[in-house]
Amino acid sequence: MRKFTLRPLLVVAGALLLMAAVAASAKADVIAYFNFEDAANGNPPDFTSEADQGLGVATTITTNYAANGMTTIALSVVPPNNRLPGDIDNPPNGLHGLGLSRSGANSPADFDIPLFSAQGIFQDMTVSFAVNAAGNGFTLATLWYSVNGGVTFINSGNSMVIPNSGFLIVSLPVPVAANNAPLLVLRIELTGGQSNGGNLQDAIDNILIGGTIVPEPTTVAGGLLGILGLCWHQRRRLLGLVRLRRA
Repeated sequence: MRKFTLRPLLVVAGALLLMAAVAASAKADVIAYFNFEDAANGNPPDFTSEADQGLGVATTITTNYAANGMTTIALSVVPPNNRLPGDIDNPPNGLHGLGLSRSGANSPADFDIPLFSAQGIFQDMTVSFAVNAAGNGFTLATLWYSVNGGVTFINSGNSMVIPNSGFLIVSLPVPVAANNAPLLVLRIELTGGQSNGGNLQDAIDNILIGGTIVPEPTTVAGGLLGILGLCWHQRRRLLGLVRLRRA
């Protein structure tokens, strides 16, 4: 009879351990982060993510923007500029950013971020970045997404107006339809460019994709097998204790 009553206890304990393992498999995280700090002033922008700092996955932005309208610029932005606190090569006020000119000739401007990762798939995402408008630049930022590796893109319906001057943090939620897509690409599209001049019109800094990283099923399965093994081991120990008490 004691042996029979012990089994439900073991089942409940095992179920709780499995639930804890599954809950721990999904956590809020930095999915991708770009700070534009790895290029010198006046040089072509560095579009690689900061995965070398452990800040998100390794990925690279691609764009249709003409090379003669983009450059790395020095920043003197005093307000918060979407910088991650853990960013070791970007001081609080920023050093470098992406400078955009000739906005009229490059509208719409697409900045595509592939999120193909061996770490898993992504959920509950938001794309944000800082804009410092110097005048006659882009007027609207819109988020698009692709679930087939960039072959086709879908308008998320989420956009923010960019002022003609001043500082703004753009924050665009990613639709749930993009969750768990193994071939996900996010696109920041800037439209309404107003000038073809070579003077700086917009400065972009610290593009951040935040959300939840969900490990691949093989990773979760391995963890669950480990938990099951632990449950079986504890079952043998508990049965041993019951036998000792009977003796």
